[in-house]
Amino acid sequence: MSFNSIGYKIKFIQKDICKDSTDHALTYIYKFFSPKTKLNYIIRAEYHSVDIFIVKFYVQSLYNSFYRYSIITNRGDLANIVITCCSIVPELLIEYPTASFGFMGGRSVDHKSKNNKTKKKRAESLENNQRFRIYSRIAALTFGTKTFRHIEYENISSYLLLNNYNINESNLEEQIKTSLISTYPDLLNYL
Repeated sequence: MSFNSIGYKIKFIQKDICKDSTDHALTYIYKFFSPKTKLNYIIRAEYHSVDIFIVKFYVQSLYNSFYRYSIITNRGDLANIVITCCSIVPELLIEYPTASFGFMGGRSVDHKSKNNKTKKKRAESLENNQRFRIYSRIAALTFGTKTFRHIEYENISSYLLLNNYNINESNLEEQIKTSLISTYPDLLNYL
């Protein structure tokens, strides 16, 4: 699989300070438009005190949906969309030169098909899901190994770009895991 996409221009919207008691300190919010899908997208780069950004994106019109990170629009242009999300990494490295970056492939949810017994929507498996396979392929092609060590967590469909220039690099992976588990307690069920 090869990607010849160049992505789209992003627009910085705002920087939100997080006021809860977790390690999530602040969020950088960006926006972009895909002329192919005719949709606006929001990118959230959530910065945590252990010097990592968790990068998320969704279609702007799905802002109020609980499933905003899981809904598939089936309009194509995925490579350009993911490349655009990756374009914030070098921008954020200017201000945070030792930051690491994490991506998690949200499970696709089928809104039409429901389990007859539980009436729940069917969801893709969390392990090695479709989005994870695409994100990890694009990240491997986009980011080299000089700045980042690439780590895949197939069991939770997550990808980590561990910054080689962080002075705590020797135990940074464990620090990040501890921080994210305390911020997102549901991750404990999958690690």
